[in-house]
Amino acid sequence: MVLQEVASLEWLTGQPLLLAPNRVYRVWKGGALLDRLQGRPQPEDNSFPEEWVGSTTVSRLAGRPPDEGLSRVLTPDGSMVVLKSLIEAFPEAMLGAAHVAQHGAELGVLCKLLDAAMRLPIQCHPDRAFARQYLGSDFGKTESWLILATRTIDGTAPYILFGFREGVTEAAFRRMVQAQDIPAQVAALNRLEVRPGEVYLVSAGTPHAVGSGVFMVEVQEPTDFVVTSEYITGEIRRTEAQCFMGLGFDLGMRCFNYQAVGMAFVRQHTLLPRIIQEGEGAREEVLIGPGDTPCFGAARLTVRGTVQDRDRGRCYIGIVTEGSGHLTGPGLNLPLQPGATFFIPAASRHESYRAAPGAPLTAIKCFPPSA
Repeated sequence: MVLQEVASLEWLTGQPLLLAPNRVYRVWKGGALLDRLQGRPQPEDNSFPEEWVGSTTVSRLAGRPPDEGLSRVLTPDGSMVVLKSLIEAFPEAMLGAAHVAQHGAELGVLCKLLDAAMRLPIQCHPDRAFARQYLGSDFGKTESWLILATRTIDGTAPYILFGFREGVTEAAFRRMVQAQDIPAQVAALNRLEVRPGEVYLVSAGTPHAVGSGVFMVEVQEPTDFVVTSEYITGEIRRTEAQCFMGLGFDLGMRCFNYQAVGMAFVRQHTLLPRIIQEGEGAREEVLIGPGDTPCFGAARLTVRGTVQDRDRGRCYIGIVTEGSGHLTGPGLNLPLQPGATFFIPAASRHESYRAAPGAPLTAIKCFPPSA
């Protein structure tokens, strides 16, 4: 497959766009459940535990290819074109006029499929004000987690670390990090066992870590900014500069929200799906709405027959998590299967989702900031 010249591809903006596989290297291990979803014959945990979906964002890992992370569209003739290039060439057709008026030719959202086979380092992400002042970005990294599946690894039930426990102060946590007292850092955070279907909003600054055995859809602001408080996590080794993005200890530690404390904070950031349409052929639920965060949105569509797409005219990223079927419209028929990822341009002429006989078709819709 070769990358296409963009100028002649405006016709692509009128249809749903199938995305090429886009696994991204990480310094931690995972990916077996992601392999299984994507139908790989021998699922395994390795160093490519994330699929970046609808991504106009590059990975920030040193030594990796400079364009790693960018999504590519598969064209009908088998060639590929970078999604970001299509958006920059045809912003209104891809994103919609209202979106472009407010956000320019910036999609403003990044989605991932993430499968952890080990506990990830304790971390947080900067908010937009911090990112503008110190990182030269209009976006911070508020994110969200939709738990798709779980597994028990080495006898440990799947879990997350989320927010500080009651009584943990900024001064105490700084001392733990300075001393690199990892058990104390872990004990300073709320530990929650998780189940498929749960949704968490991880606002910028929230201390957190994804535990082993968790497979999720992550919807987030389009950056790869992260502050980690552990220099060593399992086999992962980092310098202080790497942990704090070169900002230094004091400034990096300011990224943490020391008011993100206790189970009341956890409950506030545990989101309950809200049904927005339900009928004989389909059910659609809001997972993350404008009242939860202005940074992005998400919905879950479950189709048993054929249903019109209520979000026609609006761009979004799609991920098929169960079942199979098609996206259809005049002269359009995009096959969908488990693990398939796609981008819906604002100008797409598609009309409906149609499930194949048998199991329902389930798709996650991931939306950019509201216009």
